[in-house]
Amino acid sequence: MKDLSHCEPPERRQKVRARFLWFLAGASVNYLLIATPFKWLKAHTDFPIWGIAACSIGVSTTFFFGWNYFINFRTDARKRDAFPRYLTAVVCMWALSSATLTLLKHVNAQMAFSIGHIPLDLDIVATQFFLSGLKFFLYHQWVFPLPKE
Repeated sequence: MKDLSHCEPPERRQKVRARFLWFLAGASVNYLLIATPFKWLKAHTDFPIWGIAACSIGVSTTFFFGWNYFINFRTDARKRDAFPRYLTAVVCMWALSSATLTLLKHVNAQMAFSIGHIPLDLDIVATQFFLSGLKFFLYHQWVFPLPKE
């Protein structure tokens, strides 16, 4: 029989650092999933700003709902146990994000920034920035907690 007392414990499936890096990569995709529909809806519809913001955030929320729950689910909790927490967090973050983006669009600071010839919508960037800490904490600690050691 093997003596396993000297072996190191197995590494956790996904460390905080890896979660944080994926969180940052997701922010870039999230920006595109919000900015693209926002521009299109603003140019082709007569929706009010709050409607455009809610729809644009909704596109991103829908994509990441599926991605995080079905593909990127990383916890020892069972999916059906995490689902109510996840759904609550998604709806709350969608509402907060929509409200924040609407507020920022109403307060026109006349600021512009571009990377090369690609203009960035700083209201969308600011929305993500203002809520990213809350979102990371909410998902990391409550929705998809790391396994206990």
